[in-house]
Amino acid sequence: MLYAVILAGGVGSRFWPKSSAANPKQFLQIFGDKSLLQTTAGRVRPLIRQDCIYVVTNDRYFDKIREQLPELPPENLIIEPEARETAAGIGLAAVKLARRDPQAVMAVLPSDHFIGSEQDFRRCLSWAAEFARNHKMLVTFGIRPTEPKTGYGYIKMDRLLVNDNGRRAYHVAEFTEKPDFERALRFLQAGKYLWNSGMFVWRAQEILQAYRRHMPDMYQHLAQIYEILGSAEEQEVIRETYAKMQKLSVDYAIMEKAENVAVIPADFAWDDVGSWRSVERFLSHDNAGNIVNGLHVGIDTSRSIIESEDLLIATIGVRDLLIVQSDRAILVADKERDQEIKDLVRRIEKRNLREFL
Repeated sequence: MLYAVILAGGVGSRFWPKSSAANPKQFLQIFGDKSLLQTTAGRVRPLIRQDCIYVVTNDRYFDKIREQLPELPPENLIIEPEARETAAGIGLAAVKLARRDPQAVMAVLPSDHFIGSEQDFRRCLSWAAEFARNHKMLVTFGIRPTEPKTGYGYIKMDRLLVNDNGRRAYHVAEFTEKPDFERALRFLQAGKYLWNSGMFVWRAQEILQAYRRHMPDMYQHLAQIYEILGSAEEQEVIRETYAKMQKLSVDYAIMEKAENVAVIPADFAWDDVGSWRSVERFLSHDNAGNIVNGLHVGIDTSRSIIESEDLLIATIGVRDLLIVQSDRAILVADKERDQEIKDLVRRIEKRNLREFL
């Protein structure tokens, strides 16, 4: 059976001040009247049973997720005792699914991505699940690059593994993390590289074997958790064991080391919604090229992103600005420098102004 594992423990500090530690990016309504988390869960429901959708998060967001996804069984929230990066969280989900269903195929999905066509996404997901079920492969989705983006990881396609009436899967030659512009341009021109979407599909047993081969210490911790699932000691053992696991991404811990990795080129619009600028191409603009959400009156204002929660934002003679008002703070920034918001948040923390975060 196919299961969805939605990762929803991140903070999304590049969306400050709209996002906060208490209300991070995945809970924001950026593309409509549903949050990114709600949209992610809704996207898989026509394909995956409600009781087969899981969310990996931390205790702080338990109530928030219950509020946004009330139809989800409470036991389907997998609570991490502490943040240990994606390798630990995905491993914990894998042992829980393997215990429930030894034949489980799990789709690992970030909770904060934009996907254009839900129908095309489900078609791709269904094909990936079929491929993973029939092959001992770890499958990832690759997005065909449209420009030399330096903020994404890249996947190099190797030999063609399967071509089933146009549904293709390729062996992965290598992963490259966020190249500089010149290298990203070479990747784009080569035609053999895809953006790394961070979405994965595999048999739960297969990913656990990958942990055993490439992360034996973490595998031993996961095996210990597997043995006590459903017992009175479960929470205590998970808490003690989790603290011993390395803080590593699943890309670094497993995907970059494994030889049995396949990539399926995805045929849907995608973005990891990593910053304010990343939403520009998916939202409507006014005649001056502004994206406005909230109350704004401007003179000679163009190509700006203006987000107001409950105040009037008035502008004169500005362009290419990012202006965001929340109940805690107001951000005014050069739109081209939105990647530096994360650094700004660190400075705010150092000034002991955490109440504004």
